[in-house]
Order: sequence, then C-alpha cells, then structure tokens
Amino acid sequence: MKIAVIGNYPPRKCGIATFTENFVKSLMQVKDTNTSSYNQIDVFAMNDAEKTYDYPSIVKQSIRQNCKEDYYQTAEIINEGNYDYCHIQHEFGIFGGHSGLYVNFFLTQINIPILITLHTILKQPNFHQRSILENMVLFSSKLIVMSQYAQKILTSYHYIPAEKISVIEHGTPVFNSLNKIEGKKILGWSNYTILMTFGLLGRSKGIETMIKALPEACKVYPEIHYVILGKTHPHIVTLEGESYREYLIQLAEDLGVSKHLIVLNRYVNESELITYLKACDIYITPYSNENQISSGTLAYAVSSGSAVISTRYWHAVELLNKKRGVLVDFNAEKQIEKAIINLLSHPKKLTSIQEAAFEFGKTVSWPIIGKKTHQLILNTISKNSKKQQKTEDVFLDLIPEFSLDHFLSLTDSTGLLQHATYATPNFKHGYCTDDNARALILAIKLNRYTPSKEAEKLITKFLSFLNYMQIEDGSFINMLSYSKNHLSNNHSQDAFGRAVWALAYTIIYAPLVHQKEFANEMFRKAIPNFNHIIDLRGIAGIIIGIVFFLKENPNDTTLISHLENSLQKLYKSYQAISDKNWSWYENTLSYDNAILPLAMFYGASYLKNSNYFDMAIDSLAFLEKASFKNNHLSLIGNEKWFEKGGAKSFFCQQPIDATAFILLYQCLYKLTNDKTYINKLKTVFSWFLGNNDLGVSLYDRQTKGCADGLFADHVNLNQGGESVLAWLIAHLTYLSIKENC
Repeated sequence: MKIAVIGNYPPRKCGIATFTENFVKSLMQVKDTNTSSYNQIDVFAMNDAEKTYDYPSIVKQSIRQNCKEDYYQTAEIINEGNYDYCHIQHEFGIFGGHSGLYVNFFLTQINIPILITLHTILKQPNFHQRSILENMVLFSSKLIVMSQYAQKILTSYHYIPAEKISVIEHGTPVFNSLNKIEGKKILGWSNYTILMTFGLLGRSKGIETMIKALPEACKVYPEIHYVILGKTHPHIVTLEGESYREYLIQLAEDLGVSKHLIVLNRYVNESELITYLKACDIYITPYSNENQISSGTLAYAVSSGSAVISTRYWHAVELLNKKRGVLVDFNAEKQIEKAIINLLSHPKKLTSIQEAAFEFGKTVSWPIIGKKTHQLILNTISKNSKKQQKTEDVFLDLIPEFSLDHFLSLTDSTGLLQHATYATPNFKHGYCTDDNARALILAIKLNRYTPSKEAEKLITKFLSFLNYMQIEDGSFINMLSYSKNHLSNNHSQDAFGRAVWALAYTIIYAPLVHQKEFANEMFRKAIPNFNHIIDLRGIAGIIIGIVFFLKENPNDTTLISHLENSLQKLYKSYQAISDKNWSWYENTLSYDNAILPLAMFYGASYLKNSNYFDMAIDSLAFLEKASFKNNHLSLIGNEKWFEKGGAKSFFCQQPIDATAFILLYQCLYKLTNDKTYINKLKTVFSWFLGNNDLGVSLYDRQTKGCADGLFADHVNLNQGGESVLAWLIAHLTYLSIKENC
C-alpha cells in the first residue's frame, strides 16, 4: 500500500513526533499480502509556529502550522498522489487555528479514506474541539484510540458508534530482557535504586509531588536516586524559560534531597531511552489531573519492566490493572512515599509487578502494533474504497431537527433581544426593529410550513413590536432599550426597508385576519416615507415589500409607481458605479449583499422588465465570483469589506449574508424552475453546517443557536438574534424547497 501520514516528525522534539516515527517504521516493516511488497509511506510533517526542521527523506513535505494554504496544498498533493489512504495523528495543539481547527482542511479536502489516531480525548471539549471531533467522525473511515476507556468516552460522552472506533494500544520498543543490574552497570548506577520520570517537562507533570515524597523514602532507603530525564517542552520554554525545572531543583535543595536527584536536561533518542529504562526500578508518573488518555512514557516504562507508581489518570488506571503497577491519588506525596517504601520493603512484590509489566510489553511492541494496524487498514479501506460524497453532502446528511429553543430563549414578552453573550441573552443591548422584522418573517414562514398556535402568537408578538417602534410619520425607530424606551436619533433606513418587507409578507401570508389588517394599516402608514429612502438595502426591502403587497392589490397605481421609482434608484446606482471589472450597485461589497439582486429579480419579474432582469443576472454573477471558492461559500467579511479596486476581506463572515443568498436562490428557482439554483442553495446552506473556510459548524447542536460569525481561525461564540434568525430562516427555506423538489 501507498500511505500518506500526517503528524509531527523528528527532528521535531515531542511525543507525537516520536510516536509517528515509530508508527511509520512499524508499518514499513509489514509486507502487504496482496502485493507481496512492503508498505510505501510518505510523511507530511507539521511544523510548529515558524520553525523549520531538517527532515529525513521520508518527509515529502512540511506543513506550517498556521498557514492555511499549506493545508490545501498538502490535501491536493495527497489527492493526486495515488495513495491508498491517509493516516492523521491528531492532537489539538499540533494544528493551527483555535483548538487546532485547521485540521478540518484535511478532513474536508482529502478525498481518499482517512484513518485518525486520537492522542487526546476530552469528556467536555470546548465548542471548537467538539466541532473538530464531529468532523473527524463524519470524514474518517475509522478512529483509532489506545485504550478501552478512550473508546468508552467516545461512545458514552459523544455518542460515536462503537463500530467507528478501534482500540490499538500505544506501541513500545522491543525490550529483550528484564535485567536491571545490566542497565545500571552501563550507566554507572550499580549501587543505586533508580526511580525515574522521563519526557518533556511541564507543570502538568506534577514532578514536585514526587520530590516532596523523597525525604522520608530516602531516610529509609538512602540509596534511592530519582532521575528526571528530559528537556522542558519547547512551548513552555518560549513562555517561561526554565522556571519549572529551576523550581524543582530548588525544591529538592529546600527539602534536603538534592543529592538524591539526578536531573538530565536532554532529549534522548530511543536507543538511549531504552538504556535508561533498563536501569529503572520504579517509574513514577505523578501527573496532576486525570485527563490523559494516552501516555507514551507510561507505555514505555511498563514495557521495560519497571514497576510503575502513578496517579489515577485515565491511561494509567487501565494500563496498570492486573497488578502491573500501583495507583495513588493526585497531589498525594504521602501515598507515593508509602508506595515506594512498600515496594522496596517487599522485593518479591516489586519483582512480581516488574515481571507482569514486562510480559504485557511483549504484546504491544511496535512490530506487533504495526501488524495490528496494517490489518485494520486492510479491513477498513476494503469497505471504504474512496469518499462517495461531496463535502457539502456529508454535512447536509446530518441536518438537525428544526428547533426554536435558542430563538425562544432570546424572546420575551416584548420581542426578540438583539444580542447574546455566548448563548445567554444580553439585556444591555435591548431590541431592534431590524431583527424583530426578520422575526416576524420567520414566524410567518414557520406557520406556513407547520401551522400552529405557537406560530400565531409569535406573529402577534412581533407585529406588536413593530407597531410600538413605528412613529407618527410612519417611519420606524430602530433601537429599543430593555427598559422599553425608544433611543433617540436612531432611525435606520435598512431597518425601515426590512419592516416594510415584513409587513407586506404578513399581509399576504398571516393566518389571522386581524393580523393582516393590522399589518396593512402599518404598511400604508409607512408609504409616504418610501421616496425619502436612499440606502440601497432599505430600498431593496421596500421593493420586495411592494411586490408582496401588489399580489393582493395589483391595481394599486401608487404602489406600482413607488416600485418603479425604487427600482430606478438601484438601476441608476448600478449604472453609475459598475464597469467591466465591477458589476455592482455600490463601491463596496459589504453585508447582506444578495438582498440587492434579490430585490431586482422581484421587481423585474413583477414589471416584466428585461433590462432589470439582465442587470440582476450580471450583478449576481459578480457577487458569486467574489463569494465562492473551493466548492463552498466564502463570504465577504466585515473586517474591511471589499472595496472597488481593493482586496476582499475574508473575515468575519456573517450568517445574515448566507441567508440572503438562500432567499435569492429560492426566488430564482421559483421564477425559472431551474434546479441549478436548488444546488446552489444547498451549497450555501451547508455553510452553516461546516462547508466553509474553516470546516466548522456555526450551528450549535447543544444550544440550537448559531454563532455570530466566522473568523480566520475561530468562530465567534456569541449567538445573538440576527444570527439565530439567519439560521432558522435558512433552515426553513431549505426544508420547504427540499420537500417541494
């Protein structure tokens, strides 16, 4: 087989780099029974930050952690490289983006079977970590974990099907014999009882707890020497230098046990490490918390035949059962002290534990693990010859049930609150007409899709809100404080257009006569303001509202005149600004862009004006060119927008823009019956679920809300009114289109 492996790799110094190297070597030593040849492997190595390494020839390409283009380029190389499958070594910290989100570029772009070895598994991941895990389930053929408990977490806490998961233990070197005397002789430690901890140093290792256990243990057994072997983790060195190592050395001096401490500040290769472990009588892992699902240092120590004393972190609890070690509580130096003295006081017990550990080690040596992994690969890819679905279809297969839960949590007796902090309503910002007009449209759409008393009550609520915000001249105040006071100097032409649209929609589709009449009264009161609106999005809302209104009032010449005047405003703006390179109505592509061609299509269709229709087609083509890439929606961000003659801003992308596209494609499908627009609508809707520039879902399956935006390396975790409305309107539109096709 030809295999692509993604992960850290030596000379980068970390546990996953060592693991990947051994993993690769173990697979390369296995002969493929189908071809009678050995596996061929190319490594794609992750670089941390801006560092570079002098990699061996097996590394085909390195990937800069924070460079998105490297991920896309690597995926393309793998897709075109005739590989049988791709194997990703996953740990959140080795990939770029918030919590390692950039791994999603591999998951969504690579089109051959993917297997993933999980080095970190969390019971309670954050939003971004949970999103990554969901994508790994969606896009991988198999997840590999290194313990039964890891599998239990995935099935019990994350509801991942057991058949998706395989358990293959952490591989270890081959230790040929259990002879501590020989190992100590090589290192000049023949007269010592060796206790040891090795690996990259960091405060989570809890080594200070072990040092605090030394004074009493050394009084009883003065030949004890505690070896701390390993460099400080490079990321920790960058942040705080060697302060932790210096603290440990000072602690030993303060406790009077510095002569019993051997601190080896070096990174050793595997053959050196084997020598040190052969000399180790008791290995200590005093980690300070349980959230460690895999420990290579622990696996190596057990396989070497060291008696292990460990805190009760997840991997240790499983690996040290069957009398292969001793477990103690976290931060419990007295328990460690007691365990050391107990083992040294009972040589037969010490030897029994060492022998049990050594025998277990024979079953997890790298040659054994390589064969197990190879067989799993064969079984897996025989059932998954290649990805069968487009990325957007993978996301769309898991569309959630329609839910108003988060929307209702933001809605009180007055209306829809404007903002949320995370998913919690934020009263400080009160309400706005713009959002509540959208909420009225949502409520009517919901009642059209599934008629209910709940929807009727929501329609009444949001109509009442618009009535409260409309003032004597027929215009609308946009902002309302939580204490129900109109905020002064706060008129929004954009919000005015949205309110007109919502009222007209109510006149046509509200279920109750009194709702239609009330909306009609407010709509007519607003008409004198139509000619005063110059904001293009406000004009677009008026156009759409008038077209809806004329469905039941086709002979209203005043409204037809307003429609023509409003369309002329868009048309003239387009004519004044557009050129061969910029087919748009404004000098800037900003927010809610698709509303402008949407309005032109509504108006052109009603008036049967081909010039307007052609202009709408041209502007849509221009907008699409600026808004799609790599087969997904890539919206214009609000950081700098997209100025004529300038460069597009990619972030922060907002849900309102995606929903505008969805409404536009729904309109075009109804006008043309061309299913091309249905396909485009699907692509846009999949943006919410993960088919976007980060491969991350903006929809939150826990809260049933929607994130406020997509940044360069993370999602805005606030879930305000505008965003949940965008999601729900998009969701309802997708469901209704899907059922009618």
